[in-house]
Amino acid sequence: MAWGTSSPWRCAARASDSVAGTEGSRKRVGTQPYRRCGTLSHVTTEKRRAPAGAAVLRGEITTAIRRAVLQELAAVGYGRLSIEAIARRAGVGKTAIYRRWSSKVDLVLEVVVAAVGKRFPLPDTGGLRGDLELVFLIMTRALGHPLAAQIIPDLLAEAARNEQIAQTLQRVLRDNQRDIGGQVVGRAVSRGELPPDIDLDIAVDLIVGPLYWRLAVSRTPLAVEELPGLAAAVAAALGVASQPAVPSELGVPLPGTVTRTDTGQS
Repeated sequence: MAWGTSSPWRCAARASDSVAGTEGSRKRVGTQPYRRCGTLSHVTTEKRRAPAGAAVLRGEITTAIRRAVLQELAAVGYGRLSIEAIARRAGVGKTAIYRRWSSKVDLVLEVVVAAVGKRFPLPDTGGLRGDLELVFLIMTRALGHPLAAQIIPDLLAEAARNEQIAQTLQRVLRDNQRDIGGQVVGRAVSRGELPPDIDLDIAVDLIVGPLYWRLAVSRTPLAVEELPGLAAAVAAALGVASQPAVPSELGVPLPGTVTRTDTGQS
């Protein structure tokens, strides 16, 4: 094909120049006629909308799903939990859940971590026993909540069968416990009630262990009137734990151990 005046490429180029000049001089968006290969046509100059990106996730739907997860966990446990039941309780479709989480375990762990991993400042009561009593009061109310009382034991049992749940719970619970214990122990150290070299891990176990055992494992109610006595006992235990270890001189073997005697045989 010869590159003459009737070439469609040249016609289109002239039309483009004409449109650009018209928009620049008249500031008008519309259509401009041009002759393309002997016929009258139009070039549209109307701006097209850019294609929309990913759908925006609505916050109220996410909140409803999170609430439904906790309610379903408390009602049926992790083993019987289903995405269908969560969606039904939240009043949404399953696709709304899968847009946010890829699987049931990811959904449950994120929701539980957000609930369990919340950190809060502890008011300074001015003494170790007072701080411990305040911690015990807060933990008693948290672990005694109807949802927590059902969910935590169930997930701890599920952790024995699911390594992902076990590792996540261990990390989140330990971080939360160390945060609480660190505040209590740090203040006691600054007041001179505990030595600076106290083992924080042992201290945290002594602080949170009795309550977790009582409320989450044995599930025995703990009255508010018992908290001062528990705080005094834990404070005393922390004082003992901060002392240097003394080798045992009893010479009594632990139950189940085998005592080896020197028979003189080679």
